[in-house]
Amino acid sequence: MSRTIQQDVWSKALPDMTGTVSIAGLDGTVEIYRDRYGIPHVHATTLHDAFFGQGFAHAQDRLWQMEWDRRRAYGRTAEIVGPAGLTNDVFARRATLAESGRLDYEHFNPETRAMFDDYAAGVNAFINSTKTLPAEFGLTNMTPEPWQPWDGCAIYKIRHILMGTGMGKLWKARVLLALGPEAASRVRSESQGDEVLIVPPGDEHIRAMRDMAELQPGTDALSQLFEMDSGSNNWALHGSRTKSGKPLMAGDPHRALDVPNVYYQNHVACPEFDVVGMSFSGIPGFPHFGHNQHVAWCITHAAADYQDLFVEKFDRENPGRYEFKGEMRDAEQRTDTIEVKDSDPIEINITVTHHGPVVIGDPTTGYAISMRYTATAEPNQGFHAFLPMLKATSVEEFDAAMRPWVDPCNNLITADKDGAIGYLTRGKVPVRNRANGWLPVPGWTGEHEWDGTIPFDEMPRLHNPDTGYIVTANNRIAGDDYPHYIALDYAPPSRAARIISRIEELQAATVNDMSAIHADRVSLPSKLFIDALAGAAPEDPAESQALDQLRTWDAKMDTDSTGAAIYIALRDSVVRIVMEQPAIAPLKTTPFSGEPSGVTLGALLWWMTPSMMRDNDTTFLTNALTWESVLNEALTRSVTRLTEMLGPDIGTWKWGDLHHTTPIHPLTAAHPDLQAELNPPSASIGGDGDTPQASAVAAGTSFNVASTSVARYVFDLADWNNCRWIVPLGASGHPASPHWSDQVETWANVDLIPMLYDWDAITAQAETSQRLEAT
Repeated sequence: MSRTIQQDVWSKALPDMTGTVSIAGLDGTVEIYRDRYGIPHVHATTLHDAFFGQGFAHAQDRLWQMEWDRRRAYGRTAEIVGPAGLTNDVFARRATLAESGRLDYEHFNPETRAMFDDYAAGVNAFINSTKTLPAEFGLTNMTPEPWQPWDGCAIYKIRHILMGTGMGKLWKARVLLALGPEAASRVRSESQGDEVLIVPPGDEHIRAMRDMAELQPGTDALSQLFEMDSGSNNWALHGSRTKSGKPLMAGDPHRALDVPNVYYQNHVACPEFDVVGMSFSGIPGFPHFGHNQHVAWCITHAAADYQDLFVEKFDRENPGRYEFKGEMRDAEQRTDTIEVKDSDPIEINITVTHHGPVVIGDPTTGYAISMRYTATAEPNQGFHAFLPMLKATSVEEFDAAMRPWVDPCNNLITADKDGAIGYLTRGKVPVRNRANGWLPVPGWTGEHEWDGTIPFDEMPRLHNPDTGYIVTANNRIAGDDYPHYIALDYAPPSRAARIISRIEELQAATVNDMSAIHADRVSLPSKLFIDALAGAAPEDPAESQALDQLRTWDAKMDTDSTGAAIYIALRDSVVRIVMEQPAIAPLKTTPFSGEPSGVTLGALLWWMTPSMMRDNDTTFLTNALTWESVLNEALTRSVTRLTEMLGPDIGTWKWGDLHHTTPIHPLTAAHPDLQAELNPPSASIGGDGDTPQASAVAAGTSFNVASTSVARYVFDLADWNNCRWIVPLGASGHPASPHWSDQVETWANVDLIPMLYDWDAITAQAETSQRLEAT
């Protein structure tokens, strides 16, 4: 079938977004105006109708994405994509995300339950009233099942469970098993020396030496299993640093590039609130980014440690029983069946101890690993914050509304129209033995149990700091004087340091100044690699020319930069050489049955090798190699590789010719003949994983973008109509829609589009309008 004919088929799947629709269940009316980018602005006569309208609009644009994410959460993707979905499905089933989401809903207070009920009613109203469904339903021979209010709870969990610390502890365990405790203690993101703190803003922190004793419990626990021989940016400026005298706030969350985009731009207004921001499809409210009439808010991932792994000791003869403090307990057990397209169904055993569900291993062998996670350990009351945050009128009110927040733990920045700016580490962080932070720990001793969480009033926070700014970039939150353990690992300080240096130059900042920080592409870690080559004198003319390019490079990861291309190729070659070392071989495959996809070995080494070079740590190298010899070989390989990819003329090598987004629709693998229709266009972009314009490479694999800014925004507290934003693809989830990928070029150029807020302007400029009214 030709692309033209196929595109016509897809275009017929677009829903009608005009006219009047009579729908049961409304109190009054809902008006949905869509701007020139297809972004919905929902105006409702009541609070009930507001979330009804939000659900209806979400379903109009993103019903397929909602269905896909629901299936991810419930472990049902293999039903439509075959065996390729089994890794996700087995993990989601064993993690009991469906049961946990339903339990959350059953414990909601009346206001939160009504919010989720109203949203689900809006989704179902669209499903029941539309004459067309997204084309993906036709491709998969499916019809959407009714939307349940608790579906959003489960989606929220699948979106965040692998962002926690659990899989990082599993990586440390893999290194420990292969190379021993000393090597495991080095699996930390400490590649750039001293750290930059969030609280107080900009203070430096000298990282403490590793306490090897903290690894011993995990080492002992893992010895029972085997015979032994892992961003975002945000910042806020006080009015003392801005031209308007009111705060400015900006930022960008970093994730893998989903199709459609993870964050959905939308605007919802009713008598109780008027909020514009970004949502997750399938979930009501604006949990991460937005502003109402009074307050703006945004988050980055706090990297807090709120997931623990426990090695459980089971009775081999009766694996439904496990040991705890010298006594045997009964585990919850059941079997579950996963249907698989074009294949036989598979049965899995689900086991849950008092620590949590077994996610790794098999209890019938005598040992397996369970996960304790704040979002599933008990009913998640964090959703109770969703409605109060929309109604907050000040930074203080917004802070107070976060008291029930559970997961994920965020660096939350707020600003209000009265001029205040604030910071809060929001979320529940368990109080327990620090050894839990390193590795899976013994579940049978009782020495690693949780003892409540850090009290809300003792969480790190700031209010109008003297610096006049707050910056977070997944960097260390607080210094050693903070009394509670939050986390072991944070992101390297390079992004935070660059943002702070840019902010400290500003005394009359504007929205354009904030947007310019989004585009900062200076790589601080690159200096480490260039300095390490100070003594290099290659005989090969091409290598010598490449080295000269590096030495004169301005460290900017611009798309037209030759030095940037050579630097990334060099660093990637270092990773590849280390991956070839015999010591690394055991890390190429996992010893853990059921481990979900997550951080790759290449990504792990990308962050570890700079610190190992700096400290001359040769743990991963053979006796014949030094870091000097590795770098010399890496330079040779880099020049050879770039010559093959970009030609022999080094002066024409450009970073942008190597570094592209590769957005892939979830159904592309099952329908490769439709990839032209399913996959949005690729874009060439600058930056890397260390720059404020974040775009990390798939280390050890390719130069393509592995994760990037999945949204950018600037909130202007002096004038809500001067706010701006952008996403990497578009507002629509329909491949044939003109708004499927109409923001790609603007996003790639690190520009922004207007974030409309004034209702007169919205109605005057609307591309389409639709009215929902009660029957």
